[in-house]
Amino acid sequence: MDVYRDFAPFYDLYVGGFAADLPVYLRYARRARTPLIEIGAGSGRLTIPLARAGHAVVAMDVSRAMLARLTARLRRERPAVRARVRVVRADAARLGLGLRSDLILVPFYTFNYLLSARVREAVLRRLAAHLTPGGRLLIDVFIPLARIAACPSGPVLKLDRRDAGGARIRGWNVYAIDTRRQLETRRHLFRLEGPDGRVRHRRFTIRRRYWHAGELRAMFRRHGLGVEAVFAGYRGRRARGDAEQLLWVLTPGGRPGTRGAV
Repeated sequence: MDVYRDFAPFYDLYVGGFAADLPVYLRYARRARTPLIEIGAGSGRLTIPLARAGHAVVAMDVSRAMLARLTARLRRERPAVRARVRVVRADAARLGLGLRSDLILVPFYTFNYLLSARVREAVLRRLAAHLTPGGRLLIDVFIPLARIAACPSGPVLKLDRRDAGGARIRGWNVYAIDTRRQLETRRHLFRLEGPDGRVRHRRFTIRRRYWHAGELRAMFRRHGLGVEAVFAGYRGRRARGDAEQLLWVLTPGGRPGTRGAV
């Protein structure tokens, strides 16, 4: 099932302009001597800037709808940029790209969409198998600490803007937290008002799993992945227990980390 099928038409309006994480990925990409692997490439929010910067990127996603948007965006790029991107539709739990990479990215909470333990374990096995001996795996995850403490009781306005065709699009999120199962359920409600005044509504639900830092560290260790660093945010800030967003820098072979503490 394509969980992003319904979200795809709104994705770029919703988060397409987000680029706070791009500098850190560019910094790590400069060390790579192989094509980068991007898991959950989506509509190319990171893929295209990385390719523009001269990096070869294997852009992988399971969502046919999101990859269609990436392919459409690539058609508008220069031939040299298009040539650096290999688009792959695949399930990360069955990933077999026939290459090993110095840098694998799992950005912007993609890992949180792996709801079952069986799938997560399979994905980590496949990612570890695609790393070079000196490679790095970067996984960006979140834990909604504020919503765990006090989940909003009603819809939260997240989007209010006009698209290229002049339609006004408003979007609300309705959150629910299941602390026992460590699941966040996010209901999306969109109201589309066209230039002709016609109003349409779209509703769909997305679920994401979260973990506490100790659980993640143990999970990574089981797959022979050492923690080189853990950052809160994308500016190299040392991670602490109150961090809602964590960027894990993992290395093969279980080498102990030297930076970050959670």
